[in-house]
Amino acid sequence: MAAPCAFAQDSGIGTDLQFGNALDPSGVGAYRCDEDGASWLTGEHKRTPTGFLYACPPAYSDYKGDDTGVYRGLLTFGYLGVHGDENNMLWRRYSNWDDGLYLGADLRLEKPSDGSYFDLRANRINDDNQSARVVFGRAGKFRVQAFARSQANVTSGNARSIWNGVGSNHLTLKDGLTPGASTSAQVAAVSAAQPERLLKVVRDKQGIGINYIINKRWTAFANASHESRKGARPFGGPFFFNYPFADNGGVYEIPRPIDDSTVNFNGGARFAGNLWRMEFSYSGSFFRHGNRSFDYEVPFALTPVVPGLTSPTLTQGSFSYEPDNDYHHLRVGLTRKIAWNGEFSLTASGGTMRQNDKLVAPMNCQGQFGINGIPGALLDCADWNTPAALSRRRADLRINSQLVDARVVLQPTDHLTWRASAKYQRNDYSGTYWAYNPLTGQWGYPSENGSQGSVVPGESGVWDPVTNPGGFTTIRNMPLDNELNEVSFGGDWRFDNKNTLGATYTFDRTERTHREVAATRDHALKLTWNNRALDWLTFRANYTYLRRTGSEYDYDPYEFTFSSQLPGFTGEETAHTVAQLRKYDVSGRVQNKLDLMATVTLPREMTLYASLRGDWNDYDALLGRQRYDTLGGSLQWEWQPTPTTVASAWYGYDRSTLDFANVNDAAPTSDPNLGGATYPEANRWWTRDKQRNHYAGANFSQRIGRVVLDADWNWTYSRGITSYRYNSAGALVSPVVEPLLTGAFPAMIYRVNTFTLGLTFPIHRSLNVRLFDTYQRGSVFDWHYYGFEDGQVIDHRVYTDGGPESYSVNMVGVLLEMQL
Repeated sequence: MAAPCAFAQDSGIGTDLQFGNALDPSGVGAYRCDEDGASWLTGEHKRTPTGFLYACPPAYSDYKGDDTGVYRGLLTFGYLGVHGDENNMLWRRYSNWDDGLYLGADLRLEKPSDGSYFDLRANRINDDNQSARVVFGRAGKFRVQAFARSQANVTSGNARSIWNGVGSNHLTLKDGLTPGASTSAQVAAVSAAQPERLLKVVRDKQGIGINYIINKRWTAFANASHESRKGARPFGGPFFFNYPFADNGGVYEIPRPIDDSTVNFNGGARFAGNLWRMEFSYSGSFFRHGNRSFDYEVPFALTPVVPGLTSPTLTQGSFSYEPDNDYHHLRVGLTRKIAWNGEFSLTASGGTMRQNDKLVAPMNCQGQFGINGIPGALLDCADWNTPAALSRRRADLRINSQLVDARVVLQPTDHLTWRASAKYQRNDYSGTYWAYNPLTGQWGYPSENGSQGSVVPGESGVWDPVTNPGGFTTIRNMPLDNELNEVSFGGDWRFDNKNTLGATYTFDRTERTHREVAATRDHALKLTWNNRALDWLTFRANYTYLRRTGSEYDYDPYEFTFSSQLPGFTGEETAHTVAQLRKYDVSGRVQNKLDLMATVTLPREMTLYASLRGDWNDYDALLGRQRYDTLGGSLQWEWQPTPTTVASAWYGYDRSTLDFANVNDAAPTSDPNLGGATYPEANRWWTRDKQRNHYAGANFSQRIGRVVLDADWNWTYSRGITSYRYNSAGALVSPVVEPLLTGAFPAMIYRVNTFTLGLTFPIHRSLNVRLFDTYQRGSVFDWHYYGFEDGQVIDHRVYTDGGPESYSVNMVGVLLEMQL
């Protein structure tokens, strides 16, 4: 059993192809290196074309049996004991470690007479972390794989919930709290009295797949899987602002229930001939949620900002879940050999994604909502808490996609390769949903479940041609059609046995509807150089230059989605955003990207690898993202002198800098320009986010007689600082805090050290005992959670998750490995 490494505990990689766990990340079991190496002819280690040593072949046990069938296998039984801060979220995250039994199995059966085989691999840490995979078939005829897997995502290790029913769709307040009539002190007392608990989402997935060889030319394949998620995670459940309105509104971090499933299917056929290769395939995905919505009781009352006025009591918030959706995709790929030792390939595909779920009512309140004493500001819940308040009962929305991709590769000589490609891709949005209530003739929807309009007059989210003709709200969905046209051409030239140069130019034009830039144009040039001038050195260099330009920037392409476009609108059209703000995904950009990699072959089966990478991005933006630069490097050493001795060490460093600028609005006017009445120059502000990350580790494995010693160390250190500057106190949401500001937030720190020591020794010809001890210590500081040690209720803000905490954990394992 390989020693557990820190990276395995924090990785969610391999959701379909990885069947290991944090104790056995590779999923191949507790096999050491085969002392005979990869070949019976020589024990010399072989290297990849870039200089790395190939991984050693596992030392599987010998097959047992006779001509009718042979088998080999390994069973593992053991116990894990965890001590210390074992409920810490950062420790449990994707493994959910706990005291308990560990089980593992690796079984292989073969029938040499007809090439049949059966392979089983299974492991179990606990109910939330287990997997099993069965592969069987007949060589040259068919292969079937079936699997089942569970993996947890622990989203909080110190949650305190003021609600009953965590994990269900109806969250009710704990005893001692009254919906819509509790004080901050009462809520704080109830929160502090709750025991800390885990919140987690468990992902279960099962699947089956088959590959069948019809004849020498044709192969058919089919795969199906079902994945479900259940649990709860912290989620923002607002009930209007609290920050600018003391003792009013409500901001709630609730334990959001998770209960959904996805069925995936793909299948098709492949043809391989002397001149032609073809593939025809279909893929589909079907997402379903167990419920359409969830609700939660709220403890605090709402008060209008106008003195002397009152609002009806609202006691519930609600959210709809992600809608059910279906996805279908057809793909055809053709490849043909052509002159100059070349290939021409053409791929065409089409797909459609549809959302046609039943829609939930705009809100779930009873009685009335809004503000008493203002004409038209008080609305009846009965007109909005029913599906009859919707313009239609189902979503009936669709996105249709098409793609055509043509490529040609030519190799006229052994030293020259030419490449060219052209691609067309389009996504069309189909369907328009109008936020119109046929019961009342009003447009829009009650914002924040009616709470916003119960605090601020005129902000109910509802436009009425008689009582609120100046109301500004969203009235329809926004289609985002896009079309990509891309061409590229390039080549590689090996001008001698030691050097290869490459160059590729790519141009793409993307047209978008209802975006700030209607058309963007990207020009990219990539240069490569591979060098083997020295037998002991492989050097690779890649450089990419990209320049993005586009059509004129439209700062507000969304006007057609608002009530200001309705006949009879009488309100003043105020600026929604500042005209000089640029969204980085469509605005101008210049990118320079460099990658340098060197692999050094050292004596005595050693390898040294070094890399340096940089990515510099400048954005054409007075406001918005202005710069995003990253720089990193790594150094790695590997040593495999014999199959019984393996060692490695590595260090990595990366840094990033993100510059951002914006402006705070001063008054709602129609002027959208920076320096005007809405966005005065005095309200401008800038931030710079600097992130510095260090990674290091080492491992060593040594066989000493019949005993194997394993030692591992992993270290991660991250430090991030966000600094800021501003022209005046008008740039701040709360100008009163200006005397407390220093120009930077406290540094965010994440530091984790993990040590593992293991010992494996035989107690019988077919029995090994594996002992290991893993110690992990984490030091974390996140200023967003500053002050939580005094409670998780601040005024009308309620937090469920207690935030990341420093921790120290020790895990001891005793495993018995039995060879069959």
